[in-house]
Amino acid sequence: MSIVDPSPTAAHSPRAFDWQRVVRSDAFLPGLVFFVALVALFWPLFVVLPELWQSEDGYYSHGWLVPLIAAYIVYRRWPQLSKIPVRPSAFALVPLAAVLFLVYAGRAADLRLILSHGLIATLLCTAWFVAGWRWMLGLFWPIVYLYFALPIWTFAIDTYTAPLQRISSWIAFQMLHFMGFEVFMIDRTNVLVGDFNLFVGVPCSGFKLILAVTAFTVLFVLIANLRWWANLLLFAVVVPLCLLINGLRIALIGIVGDRLGTEAGHAFHNYSGYVTLILCFFLLFKLARVLGWRD
Repeated sequence: MSIVDPSPTAAHSPRAFDWQRVVRSDAFLPGLVFFVALVALFWPLFVVLPELWQSEDGYYSHGWLVPLIAAYIVYRRWPQLSKIPVRPSAFALVPLAAVLFLVYAGRAADLRLILSHGLIATLLCTAWFVAGWRWMLGLFWPIVYLYFALPIWTFAIDTYTAPLQRISSWIAFQMLHFMGFEVFMIDRTNVLVGDFNLFVGVPCSGFKLILAVTAFTVLFVLIANLRWWANLLLFAVVVPLCLLINGLRIALIGIVGDRLGTEAGHAFHNYSGYVTLILCFFLLFKLARVLGWRD
């Protein structure tokens, strides 16, 4: 059954819906029960997420935005989703039971990786059981998008941080050298700019910038309705753009530290990360516009 308000008011707004109609939907009561059960089941994971999102390393600092963005993706797709009939399916109980068994094991062992994957799989199976297979497909990408807020990126962080440190240091060195500064590369992650020692630590590797910008790029791809080659181009640009902007940020830290002193360099370091994120977001947004995003 449809859960869209067929009234004239709703018809004038393609994304409007009647909350009373939603409450009367066949999917509402079982959905509410499953929501409460999910919160209780995954509570050990939920309680650590705020700490993860506020951690000093900053890899998950975008996590606060991810649930809101996922909800926004659903809102943007509501005209299509609202036309899907609600048809609960008992077939979903089979994969759901298997997933919940793994989640129980992961909870007992306090394995956040298993709990994270289990949360996504449980949400998908729940959508299938409560509203039907087509609803699960319609909600697939908003649900999977939640991965960007979950602690599943540890392996990638451990694997790619060191190479990205070296690449970012090299880019900063080349920029400073091109601009005519007196620079010397002490080692692959340590650059001397005049009298200022510019050490490119783990937080400045550029990986957290890549992770956050990738999350925004996925958002653009999901809502912009670009052609396939335009989506590929957006993804292809992410890593080079982030490394270039991150290298520029490191070079500017070196310039500020050399010209204005060590304290000024450290102060610029503390807030420049937000500037690089905004700049990357703006450039990708402009590129998406050039590639045909008109909404």
